[in-house]
Amino acid sequence: MTLMLSAKPRIMIQKEIEAILAWQDVGDSDLDVDGVLKAFERLKSIATEADLPALVAAIQSPKNNFWTRELFADPICYLGGADYLEPLLEAAQLGLDEGHDNDGFDALLRDLAYIDPKKCRAKLEELMARDGFKHREAANWLLEVLDLDRQYPLPGSDLATSEA
Repeated sequence: MTLMLSAKPRIMIQKEIEAILAWQDVGDSDLDVDGVLKAFERLKSIATEADLPALVAAIQSPKNNFWTRELFADPICYLGGADYLEPLLEAAQLGLDEGHDNDGFDALLRDLAYIDPKKCRAKLEELMARDGFKHREAANWLLEVLDLDRQYPLPGSDLATSEA
């Protein structure tokens, strides 16, 4: 019985992902924006760390557009954190390559950095040390965000005393 209870949300996550990606095949005038947002809210309400591989596969799907990549980034940022910076930076770069400003995506990356600045900095430095890492500009930007936050922390935040 326990197996059935834990398997059901995983099946539901996959169904929501498939529905969201299927909506990308319709023309702009036929896109059900409310339907996509409702599917994402359902997905976010049941997603757990166990769903991170499926969410990363979704954000990397060629069926995506900038908007759905940004939406998939939300649960990846909050469930997976800095461990998932590389696929997140890749997805963000695709949006920039397509000519989008990525303001929502950038906000998610800043949130990720603020939540665990030490881990974020360590992961960024690890990525930057690798030969062939393709997202140095974005990684440098996020390191600058971390440095700015140390200089000007939000009142009452743990970052005010963080040794990021």
